[in-house]
Amino acid sequence: MNILVTGGTGFLGSHLCRGLAGQGHRITVLKRLTSDVSHLRGIEVQFRDGDITDVDAVRQAVKGQDVVVHAAAHGAYWRRLGHIQSETNVQGTRNVAAACLHHAVRRLVHISSIVAIGVPSDDRPADESFQFNLQNSRLNYPRSKRLAELEVLRAVDEGLDAVIVNPASIFGPHGDKFRGGEMIEKVRHGRAITYFQGGRNIVHVDDVVDGTVRALHKGRRGERYILGGDNLSYRQIAESAALALGMDKPRLAVTYPMTWLAAALLEPVGLLTGKRPRFTYDVHFFANHFQYYSSAKAKQELGYSPRPFGDIVREYLAWRPAPV
Repeated sequence: MNILVTGGTGFLGSHLCRGLAGQGHRITVLKRLTSDVSHLRGIEVQFRDGDITDVDAVRQAVKGQDVVVHAAAHGAYWRRLGHIQSETNVQGTRNVAAACLHHAVRRLVHISSIVAIGVPSDDRPADESFQFNLQNSRLNYPRSKRLAELEVLRAVDEGLDAVIVNPASIFGPHGDKFRGGEMIEKVRHGRAITYFQGGRNIVHVDDVVDGTVRALHKGRRGERYILGGDNLSYRQIAESAALALGMDKPRLAVTYPMTWLAAALLEPVGLLTGKRPRFTYDVHFFANHFQYYSSAKAKQELGYSPRPFGDIVREYLAWRPAPV
């Protein structure tokens, strides 16, 4: 099939391109002129220059495609970037969905995010039926991703065959880096095992690719599928890394007041410098909530089967062993 991938030069997008090309599909990537294409080396892809906020560029790129995988998004957790996220995530998705309708593509696969589901108020996992509860928050990224989903569902009502996938926190190799590896390195090099008081759902990038491909072929029109892995508290994540590293260190909780203070001090600095600080209100919020989700629907309907977190840790340690 002819498949257009938006966001194909990014972390998940480049892995999607590799997986789809490996199945014999003809891949076209819509990219900005400034995009780094180094992560697509060795993959047979065609490039179309353009931005998803440009209606004409999107329509030209979609022309002649059988399937569109829409992975492009602006994902920074900082309220100062709300206008950019609205333009990219919401308007951009509206443009992609409209172009797919115009050219009658066979299927649109929209890559959303776990945060578009909402955030549970406790440690009970949410599923696709969870009522989104962040619409009145200051969290731009979740709100923009939920609004983007609504654009896709609106196009479904107009006749588009589309399916939505909601990946959790993605770990895995990306060029000379390993996303998520910094959490393991913090345990390796820290004097103590520090951890936030919330938790998250962690999934390997290859499992997200597999789930996305399965959704392309098996997903039901207009449905969402959570693509997650293990639900783990931040303490469990840190202790799993320590166990794999063979280290035993003191435990130190990074509490709600501590993360609030870090955000309160650093956000004004970011506003003055224009550079996103390490700690923002958004980071503070998610550090103290349990982003736990159920992938039961994807497992049952798609045959999705993610690996456990322990396997991800072992892969990272093989990828970057301890210095001799």
